[in-house]
Amino acid sequence: MDATSWTGLLDSPFSKLSFLGGLFSSIDWIALVIALLGPLLIFAARNEVRLRRLRQIQDFYVNFSSEKGSASNTVASRLGTNPSFEFVRSKYTADLVFPEKDKFDALPEADKLRQFISLAAKGRVTFAYRLFLSSLGFVLLSYIGFHIFISAICCGLQISVQCPVPGLVGGDTSSKLIVIGSLAFIGAYISSARTLLARLAVFDLSSTTFLRITIESLASVLFAAILFAAFPDPLGGIGRVLTGGATSSAETTGQSLPLTWIALAPMLGLLPQSSTKFLFVKLQQIFTWVKVSDDRFVSITPIVSLDVINGIDYEIRFRLEDCGIYDIQNLATYNPILLHVETPFGIYQCIDWVAQAQLCHIVGLERFLALRELNIRTIFDLERAIDSVDSPEEFDDIYMSILMSPTSNLRRLADIAKMNFMIMDGTNARPVSVDEYAKWARERVSSEPKLITKAAEHLMTWISDDLHVRRLRRLWNDIADSLEPGSSYFRDSKRNPQNKKQETSGPASDTV
Repeated sequence: MDATSWTGLLDSPFSKLSFLGGLFSSIDWIALVIALLGPLLIFAARNEVRLRRLRQIQDFYVNFSSEKGSASNTVASRLGTNPSFEFVRSKYTADLVFPEKDKFDALPEADKLRQFISLAAKGRVTFAYRLFLSSLGFVLLSYIGFHIFISAICCGLQISVQCPVPGLVGGDTSSKLIVIGSLAFIGAYISSARTLLARLAVFDLSSTTFLRITIESLASVLFAAILFAAFPDPLGGIGRVLTGGATSSAETTGQSLPLTWIALAPMLGLLPQSSTKFLFVKLQQIFTWVKVSDDRFVSITPIVSLDVINGIDYEIRFRLEDCGIYDIQNLATYNPILLHVETPFGIYQCIDWVAQAQLCHIVGLERFLALRELNIRTIFDLERAIDSVDSPEEFDDIYMSILMSPTSNLRRLADIAKMNFMIMDGTNARPVSVDEYAKWARERVSSEPKLITKAAEHLMTWISDDLHVRRLRRLWNDIADSLEPGSSYFRDSKRNPQNKKQETSGPASDTV
């Protein structure tokens, strides 16, 4: 074998190594690390969140069991089978791998919770690889986006022959489109990070989450580039006003990006679907056939803020929004155990907030505030004021006067809808105003002394029969039963059965 053969034999493997070396040298390691770091931190945090909240669920169960952790206790058994508790437990254990499911189902509730915590600590999760695979598209998009953005930043966002965007052939126009897309990607990445953190806060991270943010980010980038090509100066020379009307040499030669688009592109990416909405607004005069919403009643259907609840301020409201609770209706229907587990607030605090929200949601904001001034704070306060066996019948009349009173919203509704109420006047029906109708309805239920009591109790029956109210009532009773009987009254209270016995027997007689 001659020397040339030896050279050819050695060139083959070394040429492959040189190719791999060139491949690795072309990788933007900063962009790659940033692209990989986000999902990896989310995966690690997800397991930590599960473990921490399973321990909170265990603490909740143990603390409200009279026999610590004993499922043979009546109260412990009721808490273990409470639908609210079961739902919270299943949310954090649905994807855990059980070694022997039949034996596991036969364990007491306290032992099950200990097993859940042990499995979560070991990372025994089914189909965990699916979550990783679903994030690959987002990782690839993030790498490309950060690679172009870092290169554009190094060029000062100015495209020229001396500082072109890497990997592009086609002149300044193509480079501008790509830079605009990278700016939109930065906004989309921030929006995606917020989405991932919000889903992580409520343990709702799934494969569809990564697929959704990948598609939305890609759509934001593409539509931002399309909008830039279609409307290169959408705000009509605001950039020239900001620079005092001067036109730079870079703008004259078409090598610089408009100032408006440098600010607008990240915003289009930051707000998902905003770019498509922006395009629709620009073209809505053409698409006149598109059906629009009926906005006549927007002024009387506002979202009731959480600030009306006692104990909720701006910071707490912001924290509740991480759980998907944005208004009174969301809070009224939320599981209080889940709210306690997923937030730093105590279980009694969460139950009180939900009970207040249920009253506000059912009777309306105006009546809720009026009832609160009359010492009715929660839905159960109103129920006991009307439906309790110890409640005087006069309370039915007092609170029915508020529940049946017309509100400003009802008056504005009748005015916007041009609606009149029809009441019977003898044998004839006639239209009347809102106030006259409310007066007529109040008189109808007060025509007999016992009719107002029957009407108030009937009203309370359907108010308190909503499923979320029934769920809260059962949880309220289960926790109340877990406390000692003496927690309902003081020793010298008239409600104490021992004091009632003394009242009926009378004072002891003196003996000689």
